[in-house]
Amino acid sequence: MSSVHLICGFMGTGKTTIARRLAIQMNAVRLTHNEFMTDLYGADIPESEFQSKWDKVDKLIWNLAEQIVCAGGNVILDYGFWSRESRQKAVERAKIFCDSITFHQVECDFETAKKRLRERDAGKLDEAAFDALAQKYEPIGTDERFDVIYYRNV
Repeated sequence: MSSVHLICGFMGTGKTTIARRLAIQMNAVRLTHNEFMTDLYGADIPESEFQSKWDKVDKLIWNLAEQIVCAGGNVILDYGFWSRESRQKAVERAKIFCDSITFHQVECDFETAKKRLRERDAGKLDEAAFDALAQKYEPIGTDERFDVIYYRNV
């Protein structure tokens, strides 16, 4: 049976590491905004253009996910799904074409996440922005009633 796997977690927690492992284990296609955005538009997208480009990529990814699942494949959406609202919308969207939907909650402490981002981005981490965004992040709550697999300190 085809399935959709939604990777949830904050920046630097190891989402992509988990998504890559799952893609191999499940013979799945991993789709992520970050790679599509960079491949299509480069690394430095002007802020004024970012949202419209993000929306186009989002539409492309969901269309690809639907085609893959309908062709019998598995899909991993390496998004983040930082908010309850984004998770609910993702489940509603995925249910249009798939009955098997699983969240993968990836967690680590914020200091470890900051360290990883510093290393990955060659020291360019804006710690104030990281801290501000961390306040907006909402891990999956038990009341959300999704199928969830948890990963800690990947």
